[in-house]
Amino acid sequence: MRLSASLVCLALAAALLPAPVGAEPPAPLTRSYDALSDAELDARADFIADRLDAGKKWAWRWQWGWTGVYASGVALGTGRAAATSDGKNRADYITTAVKGAIGTTRLLVWRHPGRVGGEELRTMRKATRQDKVARLQRAEQMLQAVAKRAEQRTSWKAHAGNVFLNLAGAGATWAWGDSDDAWESLAVGLIVGEAHILSAPWRGIQDVDDYKVRFGMKSADRFDWKIVPTVGGAALQVTW
Repeated sequence: MRLSASLVCLALAAALLPAPVGAEPPAPLTRSYDALSDAELDARADFIADRLDAGKKWAWRWQWGWTGVYASGVALGTGRAAATSDGKNRADYITTAVKGAIGTTRLLVWRHPGRVGGEELRTMRKATRQDKVARLQRAEQMLQAVAKRAEQRTSWKAHAGNVFLNLAGAGATWAWGDSDDAWESLAVGLIVGEAHILSAPWRGIQDVDDYKVRFGMKSADRFDWKIVPTVGGAALQVTW
């Protein structure tokens, strides 16, 4: 009974985690596609394709790397739970397996849109103006989808969800197993969860801003700074 109640609590916590994608599609970045020439349509779509390609490698590694991490948790937790004769240890192992299954499922259901780069845009037809408009519309949707996922890195919902899930897991371990294992499960789960969130691809937001500036949808920031390499070191470059 205690095991069933604990697993129900953990499953409920997983169900309440925020989805990493919005329910409604974003508004188009271009106000009027009819006002653009064929060359401008191609230039905008090609710019986005290049930016998506630039972020593809990290997005692909993040997607499948973390899928592997969580899937390993499922395998390890399940194997240890089946092999041990200690009921308290089994509670910890089952919790690990369940949290791993939750992480794996979420990554497979909501796969990172940046993992495919701009490949789809490069294979789309652009023989007619209608094709070019459809290609740019799809390009902007893809760019905004990547940016939306990047916003999850700093979303309080994502971090609160991580805390909530791991508290539920620790509670399940405590109720059915050992308090020391519960504290360890909480600490490890929080660290892994935060690493997962913060290591997500982040460049999408900047790519949207660069796209808007490049094609006159917004003015460039008047003040900016960055570290640039110099001979024998580095320097702070400020522009305004």
